[in-house]
Amino acid sequence: MEHKAIRRDNGNLRPHQAEAKRKIFEAWDSYDSVLLQMPTGTGKTYLFTSVINDILRDYKERREEVSILVLAHRMELLDQISETLAKFGIPHGFIQGNREEQFWHRVQIGSIMSMLTERRYHSTLRKNFKYIIADEAHHTLADTYRRLFELFPKAKKLGVTATPWRFNHESFTNLYQHMVGSPDISWFIARGLLADFDYVSIRPDSQLQRMINNVDVAATGDFVNSDLDRALNNQRIRSRIYASYKRFAKGRKGIIYAINREHAARLAELYSSHGVPAVAIDCETPKEERRDLISRFKSGEIKVLVNVEIFTEGFDCPDVEFIQLARPTRSLALFLQQVGRGLRVVDGKQKTIILDNVGLYNYFGLPDARRNWHKYFLGIDRDQLPDKKKRTQLASVDNPRDPARMDEDNEKMMIVRSRSKASEDADASEIADKPQESDAAHSAEVCDETTNYDQKDEEEKESVPAVIIEDFNLCNYYLVVGTERKFTVYPIKKSRGKPTGDVGSAVYAYNASEKEILLTGDVTGNYDLIESDYRLNTLISFAASMLKLNLEDVLSLETLSRLTGTTLRHGCTLFEFLKALSRYNP
Repeated sequence: MEHKAIRRDNGNLRPHQAEAKRKIFEAWDSYDSVLLQMPTGTGKTYLFTSVINDILRDYKERREEVSILVLAHRMELLDQISETLAKFGIPHGFIQGNREEQFWHRVQIGSIMSMLTERRYHSTLRKNFKYIIADEAHHTLADTYRRLFELFPKAKKLGVTATPWRFNHESFTNLYQHMVGSPDISWFIARGLLADFDYVSIRPDSQLQRMINNVDVAATGDFVNSDLDRALNNQRIRSRIYASYKRFAKGRKGIIYAINREHAARLAELYSSHGVPAVAIDCETPKEERRDLISRFKSGEIKVLVNVEIFTEGFDCPDVEFIQLARPTRSLALFLQQVGRGLRVVDGKQKTIILDNVGLYNYFGLPDARRNWHKYFLGIDRDQLPDKKKRTQLASVDNPRDPARMDEDNEKMMIVRSRSKASEDADASEIADKPQESDAAHSAEVCDETTNYDQKDEEEKESVPAVIIEDFNLCNYYLVVGTERKFTVYPIKKSRGKPTGDVGSAVYAYNASEKEILLTGDVTGNYDLIESDYRLNTLISFAASMLKLNLEDVLSLETLSRLTGTTLRHGCTLFEFLKALSRYNP
């Protein structure tokens, strides 16, 4: 049969879902096994349920029998799939635990751990599934999924995931022949399909980050849990976690990701002691109690759920207003699954606040950074997080595990990205100096919003005289674009030390109409001028260090003119100054 000829009912689908469904059906005409990548919160479950609905209708019209299996590995996922199937009016049975089995239904929802038990093996085989859909398909490279797939070699298979990524960078092509991709997270945010977010993180040079860098890594590829517990599960660090919630997300409803049961319990106790209704929940929480706690959280009776590896996949509560990361991980997939729980859209929620108390931003960048999932799917993107030797070099020469030695000033949270005007009033020491990772077009949008640039309509633009936009490379690390009156600085993206041709989000924006900066022959005056602007100070200081110049020489117009062969006069603009600095070739 031709799958692309199946009549598709897209009445309740958004355009990106309808397009993905078209590509899935077309791919099934050429391949038996297809993987769909679509960000968390963009309707993967609803999409594959619509696929099931179309298949059932087609087989019914042709008066043929069909059996469809939907696979998942966790109770919450099974329940969510069941709820979505019910919305479509699709009868279904369960193959899971002690649930009553109803094998006469064409659609079965199966737990991967239950499907291959001796008791169910033969009844599973008799169903002769023609279609198998695997939710959270980044898990399907595990041996259990492979064995099940092999039982039905002729079945059309579809894996769905937000994150086709493995610790060992294993290719998914051993199980799936083709990948259907979707737009980036930033695309969905720009169209109001995912919630925008503020991001607050610990500093990359903080003692806490260095302590985390020094934690041992297990054979699985992630940090050793017991090592994390010894390093981070103490009163001082837990109090900092609460302090960041109090400052940036007080009164909001959210989810905290903890290291283990004890860590979760202590955090819940800490929040509760300050009058915040908080509870701890994990895989060992009895199922009925778990359902009750989730229900009370959704109703608003509980404000904060502190969980251990529960709400990384399949949890749907759109009005989550903050996500707090208190458990370090080296898994890109886990990071995106966690923050994705807070990016669902609901009326009345303008944005989500992400509190990164363990520096995952310093490993992975922002959630909406542009990522080449096709390379991960093929297993050809071999970029790794720092290995043990590198992390040891990053760790403090002092005892990094002693929280009493932490430098108070160095432990302030930094605002990596903010969509609110409130960020303009934040302590300058909290504004991020690390480049954000997004595409250039999005970077310009961020820059315009955070600096309140005037937006002119088309008629006004026509009356404005043309200006010449210049761009130049600063120390092979920054791209400066604009004019003397108004310009933006972007970090140049690199891979293995080489420029990729892309830039990240704006790290500095200058608008002379708001505050004009002119440098003079007074070195001390120039130093005071840039020191008053945290981002400008960071930019120039970093450029000087990359060029191996003393900051004093850089801020001396006479010395810089001599070193670069340019002529910088008293009262030169900041743009002229940076352009001259870009001409220095050590």
